[in-house]
Amino acid sequence: MTLEIIESGASKEEARGILVIWPSTGGNARSFRIRDSELESLGLRLVRFNPPSHGNSKGIYDPKTSIPLLDVYLKERGYTNKELYGIGHSGGGAALMMYANLVPFRKLFLLSPILDSVLSLRYLYESHSIEEFSRLLLLPDVSDDMAPNKQILETLSNPQWLEDGKIDHLKVQIQNSRIRLEDLSMFLKNLFLPGFVVDRSVIQKRTNYTIFLPKEDKWFPKESTIRFAKENGLNCIEIPEAPDHFFSSTWLTVWKQIQTIGF
Repeated sequence: MTLEIIESGASKEEARGILVIWPSTGGNARSFRIRDSELESLGLRLVRFNPPSHGNSKGIYDPKTSIPLLDVYLKERGYTNKELYGIGHSGGGAALMMYANLVPFRKLFLLSPILDSVLSLRYLYESHSIEEFSRLLLLPDVSDDMAPNKQILETLSNPQWLEDGKIDHLKVQIQNSRIRLEDLSMFLKNLFLPGFVVDRSVIQKRTNYTIFLPKEDKWFPKESTIRFAKENGLNCIEIPEAPDHFFSSTWLTVWKQIQTIGF
């Protein structure tokens, strides 16, 4: 397995803190643009973590097994002995919340965290947006009525597979501009059968949490996130300029908010 982790910003010796970025499922930590000069002035060393099947990392993605990979990397370099901060998007936000249950993060900044992976998928079905998810998993340059794209679209078009778990016929390798999967069926099993839930048991008093929400989110019910934040005393900020779950074209707005809150 090849793991891509990119570091920048303040030097290891001069950094007072470590800022970890965990992208959305299928995303790429490279897409979070932060200037080295900003990181250096903040005294932070940035660790862009691309878990297996993200960016140039190879392997099969599973949030449960990706957390130990990040943990070993940070501990081998002595980074867990410094102030820890994290930015996590979508499924990456949920994974960072679970990881912060094990190591003492000072602050977490979470962009539309997926607090329940199965609820997220069911919400995509309810909002008639499941095709948006399915199309992230297709082979490029293959028509919708040809294998394996035809089987992927047909299987995921209704939630029956969540009930019966019949997805072994999707044991195919996928690589497109958004995601690289060695085995689509294993990816779906790892994330949704039975899936993961972030509940109040992972919330740590030592960690300050800020959740950012877009104007509209088809991938996870905003009301569930807002309720979770209120019940657990977490900061929750809506970014009106952000049009969707992916905070399209508004990352710099979020980054300014993060800097305003401070490290």
